[in-house]
Amino acid sequence: DCGAVGPDEKVFCEWGSYHGRGFGRIGEYGNYQFGDLTVREILVHSSNIGMAKIGQRMTPDELYNGLKLFGFGKKTGLELPGEAEGLLHPAEKWTGYSLTRIPFGQEISVTAVQLVRAFCILANDGRAIRPFLVGAIVDNDGRVIKPKRHASQVGFVIKPGVARWIVTDCLVGAVNEGTGKKAKLRKWQVFGKTGTAQLAKSDGTGYSDSDYIASFVAGAPAEEPAVVVLVSICKPNVVLGRGYTGGTVAAPAAAKILEKTLNYLGVPPI
Repeated sequence: DCGAVGPDEKVFCEWGSYHGRGFGRIGEYGNYQFGDLTVREILVHSSNIGMAKIGQRMTPDELYNGLKLFGFGKKTGLELPGEAEGLLHPAEKWTGYSLTRIPFGQEISVTAVQLVRAFCILANDGRAIRPFLVGAIVDNDGRVIKPKRHASQVGFVIKPGVARWIVTDCLVGAVNEGTGKKAKLRKWQVFGKTGTAQLAKSDGTGYSDSDYIASFVAGAPAEEPAVVVLVSICKPNVVLGRGYTGGTVAAPAAAKILEKTLNYLGVPPI
């Protein structure tokens, strides 16, 4: 949306190994080797290097302000005691690593509510909403004591056309062709993004090579989004033989939740 990269522009992903002065070395999950990828392909295939290079085309202030617009680093306003702000360091404290690591999820910590809210901005054509926890209060006979609430819209974060392109092209592609294939549904078109984050070491010396958070955030139907779901699994048990990535352990669970919820809400197949 800020013009750092065009939708059809190719980004060279260094055949799986990108390094330079000031930001160290970046590789791809599974040692994949990618050459030229478009922005869509970077998202579909979850290219760390592609995201890092997009980050390098932005100034620290541009990336920081974009993250703040999407609600990261601050409370969402959910009526829940003890809500955390997450962790997003001010741009003036960033290092050479920051512009290359934050775009693919390192050097930043977000809450589940923040992530869902950010995804809802895309599903809502670029408009931010203020989330709430309780829709309505009813008594034992089903009579409404406190009326149903509606999410209040705060304003546009990105252009509607950009948001729709990300949802219907990039995030649909991630499910149909990329790392989120296990989230496919027969009756509805799912859009989503996988996440496989290394857990930070408790001593602050970097990231674990064996402990992960596997996540999948998704919505459906892509053309008229009705539901957004996040499944996040801390330290998946690899002994079960299902892997540890967002695409292998979190996406199938998200698909089941989406399917049951869409059926319950009576959302017609699209």
